Amino acid sequence: MERVTAVPAPSRRSLRRVAARFAGAPLAVVLLSLLPVRAPAAPAPPPTLVRVERVRPRHEKIATLRFLKDNRDFLRGRLDRMREKPETAGAQARDIDPRFLAYQGMIRDALAARDSLAVIADDRRRQDLFTSVTELGRLEAQLDEMERLLAEQRSRLGILQADFTGRQQTALAIVARGWPVDATVATIALTLENGATLSIPVTDEERESLRHGGILQVFHGLVEPREQVIQLSFTGDRWPADDAGYLELDPTRDQLTFLQLDLSTVRLAQGASGISASRWLQDSRLSANEGTETRP
Repeated sequence: MERVTAVPAPSRRSLRRVAARFAGAPLAVVLLSLLPVRAPAAPAPPPTLVRVERVRPRHEKIATLRFLKDNRDFLRGRLDRMREKPETAGAQARDIDPRFLAYQGMIRDALAARDSLAVIADDRRRQDLFTSVTELGRLEAQLDEMERLLAEQRSRLGILQADFTGRQQTALAIVARGWPVDATVATIALTLENGATLSIPVTDEERESLRHGGILQVFHGLVEPREQVIQLSFTGDRWPADDAGYLELDPTRDQLTFLQLDLSTVRLAQGASGISASRWLQDSRLSANEGTETRP
């Protein structure tokens, strides 16, 4: 709770003193002093460094596939037993034991007796139900409870459906800036986690723009909000053919993640794994007029 302090009303003598003090000042100075002062905008958080590996990171394989591979001989043997095999030896029919036929008759009589008892018991329950008003009211209450439970279940299913089958808004934008000193990049190749391969050629205009501080958009699209490994490689003059670098990235759900590649740090001796990369999230709360600089 905030404490409110009463402020006394100014007297006529104090008002006259204020009017005499500002009598000789220009009207513009007085108006400027009354304008509210806007607080400076908070600085944006620094980008997070992303480590580039020379070898693709290893992840644990699915345990079910490993179990099937280890026990495939056993499973094949079980499947072979289920196949039909023709028999060459002859078979002779024998007489059926009369006791088996008698057993079937006894089973039919027992089932018929059980059905008769079930019908009698069901009729008795129906009569008791419809002759008692209390039982009817209890049945109605049970139906209402079932409807309430069904409504709650539908609400829970709607929440799950919105979480897992709703609109996908997790996106990734990969940009490049700078230019290598001792090599020429003709094409930037990317391999995403889902196996999609992208090859982005770099034109002469784009190379000149990168040399003068420009930014090149390499990829922008929807991705899954989970840990992913992105393969990065370059082609061009004197560039190794089998050189590649790997980046581990975990995009944030329902937000736009930026990944920046600094091409000025690339050297032929280190290859694509020597590139510097950084990531940050788009801050949708910032507007265009709140600062002099904005991120790409």
